[in-house]
Amino acid sequence: MNTHMGSTGGCQCGQVRYRLSDAPKALYVCHCLHCQKQSSSAFGMSMWVHRDAVEFTSGKLSFWSTRGDSGAEKICAFCDTCGTRIYHATDDGMDILSIKAGSLDDSTWLRPTCHLWIKRKQAWLRVNPDHDTCYDTEPPSDEELMRQWTAARTQAGAKRAQCSDMSGKD
Repeated sequence: MNTHMGSTGGCQCGQVRYRLSDAPKALYVCHCLHCQKQSSSAFGMSMWVHRDAVEFTSGKLSFWSTRGDSGAEKICAFCDTCGTRIYHATDDGMDILSIKAGSLDDSTWLRPTCHLWIKRKQAWLRVNPDHDTCYDTEPPSDEELMRQWTAARTQAGAKRAQCSDMSGKD
């Protein structure tokens, strides 16, 4: 299974650069009003990684805090030159950074496992509740987001292995 350790990313102007030394722990799409404003789009994509698995290799981050739709304080890190948001973090004791997944150099491998805050999603945006896991607001727990990601990665790995096995048969 490709864990995408060593993935790199950064801001729009190239000042801030980072490298991941471990696999992500979760990936989801958030439709809350804060993510819509932050991304200047219909939603934001957040990828959880352990704080010590992110190495910032260049640039300077600036910080500010806000409160999300859940009411929790969110510390926001961004490039002090171009303003690109790089990650969010909370002060809840979790050792997790929520990397803004669009800041990765290669995001083609990303497959979010769920949609949060769909009660705030844009009316024109179609989400398939028969295919996608959706939450009106927050999921029941952070562990649920991580469990979904692990299950999706395990399933994807099994599918790749099955295809490899089949390609060797006549």
